Amino acid sequence: MTILNPESHRAVLDGAVQLFETHRLKDIALDKLTQVSGVPAFDIVRQFHSSENILKAVLERELQMMAVAAQAPELRMAGETIEDELRILASVILDQYRKRLGFMGKMMDEALHDPKVAALYYGTFIVQGRQLFTEFLNVRRAFGELQDEVDIEAAAATFLASLFGSVMTFEFLGGKQVESLDDDRLLRQLCRTFLRGIAKR
Repeated sequence: MTILNPESHRAVLDGAVQLFETHRLKDIALDKLTQVSGVPAFDIVRQFHSSENILKAVLERELQMMAVAAQAPELRMAGETIEDELRILASVILDQYRKRLGFMGKMMDEALHDPKVAALYYGTFIVQGRQLFTEFLNVRRAFGELQDEVDIEAAAATFLASLFGSVMTFEFLGGKQVESLDDDRLLRQLCRTFLRGIAKR
């Protein structure tokens, strides 16, 4: 049941993200969230019931914003190959990851310390994100461009893990201090290698 209007709902999620940048999930008190969002505590509790549900709503919103940034999976521009499309999609995903680096890094840290947060993060952001990419691959299979025996879900998981892992390793393990990451070269090679295993010859 929806208690909050869209504006108040957004204010709560924005406030949660703001607090999440400087606090652990378990340390985000209801009074702090009320203060930054301007939404009464009673309404927040009636709408979300728990801090885990607020985090789930935040993750789902972030995922939805990333999905909106990508073109529809059935949309094919004239002259584009599957590799072109995959590289464009991967570039959008990479850009959206980068826009959320602070949040993503905090989520990873929380997930390492709290199994409940890890399961919530994986079940919401990873699994649902993979479903979006799976949709892209299923459309490409319907176009007859992928091998019939390819496990689409496993392929989607592999590609996203490679992309996400590359960004996270570079951004959070000191890569920026050691070398510059050529996004175009990274995406071109990643997409080419990935398609070599699943595309029809």
